[in-house]
Amino acid sequence: MLNCSHLAVKRYLSLRIIPFCVLVLALFGHARESILPVRAPESYALFGGLAELRDDVYSADLNVAGEFAPCHCFSVYGDFSYRMVSYQWETQFHDQVHEALDLHVNGLNESYLGVKARPFPFFGVDFNWRLPPRDGSQVNRFYRLGVSPFGLYEFSRNMTLGAALEYYTFLEKQNYQPGDELGVKGSISWKLLWDRDDYSGWKFDYVFLYRWRIEESENLNMQKPYRKMDDLDQGFRMRVDAARYFAVFKNSLGIALFYEMNRGYLFGMETGHTLGLYAKYMFL
Repeated sequence: MLNCSHLAVKRYLSLRIIPFCVLVLALFGHARESILPVRAPESYALFGGLAELRDDVYSADLNVAGEFAPCHCFSVYGDFSYRMVSYQWETQFHDQVHEALDLHVNGLNESYLGVKARPFPFFGVDFNWRLPPRDGSQVNRFYRLGVSPFGLYEFSRNMTLGAALEYYTFLEKQNYQPGDELGVKGSISWKLLWDRDDYSGWKFDYVFLYRWRIEESENLNMQKPYRKMDDLDQGFRMRVDAARYFAVFKNSLGIALFYEMNRGYLFGMETGHTLGLYAKYMFL
């Protein structure tokens, strides 16, 4: 009887330690920001790849993420990726000039770490921290602190609605102070042909995010009247995921395809696009 109990405890700890190890890796990694649906704390490990187009630059990343929730009311998480390659493709139709330029931007990207608390079934708060990238990106090179209160509503047995407010502030670097930002996010998660006992079936997620800078950035090297950078801006991002989950070893493994418009303007034509595939192992 003691041996059976010992084996059961050992198996439970082994299942729980895997997402924790993924999280530890995330503490030392660096990633692009993912637009995810509003979710309650959960435990999972994720591995995937993506292709991105932004500003005529084509990039490919490998992505690893993890979240560890010792209970349904609290979790810690991390998300990181490695940029494999970046190419810029320039075309001039009149002169028929086509040029592919290897930007030699590959390496660890910016990382995202966070803590999620949900004291009530319908309300929680997400605290997060973005670390600057290394060799995988030349943008977002400032530390960013964020807080995001969120709400969840179970519209039906297989559909959950989520909403969140976001506030971000940045740390000064080299006498440059980025302006604070606000965001509003809404999400819908819909399960189709779903087995609630073994967490298997189809799952579709839709996320819409609108974010704007509420104050101008400042160049502190200039005299005070000339510090403002006149960079107030706003834009939206949206993402759609389609996933199929299977029962595996009393947990659940999902294979998913997603598309993300990673930058867009409500009144303009400038956009960016991301297409990706990932596997997500849920610890139930």
